[in-house]
Amino acid sequence: MQTLTIDISGSKALFEIDIQGRIEQYKIALADSFNLASLNSLIAELEQDYGLNGYALGIAVPGLVQAQELVSCQSLPRLKGLSAAKLITKASRTLIVNDCDAGMQALVDPKQVCELLVMCDVGIGLSIAINGVPFTGASGMAGELGHSRLLTEFGEFSLEQVASGAAIKRRNWTRNEDIARAGSYIGASLAWVVNLFNPSRIYLAGSLMDNPHYYQACLASIKEMALAIPVAQVKVNRVDDRETIVCRGLKVMLAK
Repeated sequence: MQTLTIDISGSKALFEIDIQGRIEQYKIALADSFNLASLNSLIAELEQDYGLNGYALGIAVPGLVQAQELVSCQSLPRLKGLSAAKLITKASRTLIVNDCDAGMQALVDPKQVCELLVMCDVGIGLSIAINGVPFTGASGMAGELGHSRLLTEFGEFSLEQVASGAAIKRRNWTRNEDIARAGSYIGASLAWVVNLFNPSRIYLAGSLMDNPHYYQACLASIKEMALAIPVAQVKVNRVDDRETIVCRGLKVMLAK
């Protein structure tokens, strides 16, 4: 089946077209004004260029998704309300999911008791899988780590306000020690997650995890603040092929 998968982040979008095993990719920068009309226009152009009709369309977005509707998106607020019903497309099947949940599908291993995927970019996301099955909670919003609160030397903030890429840019943190401080905040929050879920695997992805100061500070905080036994059991892996992880996960979901 032909597929079009779209990974929308806070600053860019990756489009991947798969036609009988021939894969092509396009990446574009996104402005704050990006909205549903912008998305529909891009999809229409690709459908025309590649003759897409009756295909499978998967879209991953950086925000709160409930029943395949984007109900909240801080990085792209004009995209709020996105749903399959509002898309103008020739696709026979459409899937709209959170980007972190999609990314987990590219990594999940049924042999693992509990796996966590943490994505740190413009925003912060967390996805959970139990025995190879995604855990999304009663309302489909489990894993919203970025909205958890923590007390810092600056006061009480959500994790996204002190550890996300948007926060680092807004606060003009450019020194290595500032970047490391942000990494330590997410590590402290993940220590709670380790204690609660006792995971066997944690996957760290996103542009911030490519920064050695952020990454090492994150690891140090997990080891320092989580209980010794859960920490001894967990294996932490940095995701190196993060550019395509979400699109790959979307293809897995569309194939089910």
